Amino acid sequence: MRVHYCICMIITENISKGQVAEELVELLDSRFFKSLSEPVRVQILKFLLLNGRSDIAAIAESLPQDRSVISRHLHLMQDAGILTGEKVSRHMYYSIDASEFLEKVEGIAGKVRSCMTVCCPGCC
Repeated sequence: MRVHYCICMIITENISKGQVAEELVELLDSRFFKSLSEPVRVQILKFLLLNGRSDIAAIAESLPQDRSVISRHLHLMQDAGILTGEKVSRHMYYSIDASEFLEKVEGIAGKVRSCMTVCCPGCC
């Protein structure tokens, strides 16, 4: 408990509230969160969670949007590090990039913890 308190004090002394708030806002405004804020992309994520690696045709069959719209969403999600894509012959297969996804979520949780130690000193 004492070590944890010392770490919080070091973080609080070295980082201003404004700096931490700015970093948190930047993180929350990232491509990762923007990708997850669109309902269609959440449905794509759900589809891939349930079905695993799939091509555009299989994903598009389960959603009401046109295949071209689904394709754009898949590319955005891939750019945000949520999905990986693999081209096999003429087909593009997408799957969730679990390690990258988890790393991003853990990074966000760590940044929120840092922010709370600076903005709410009694919490740590």
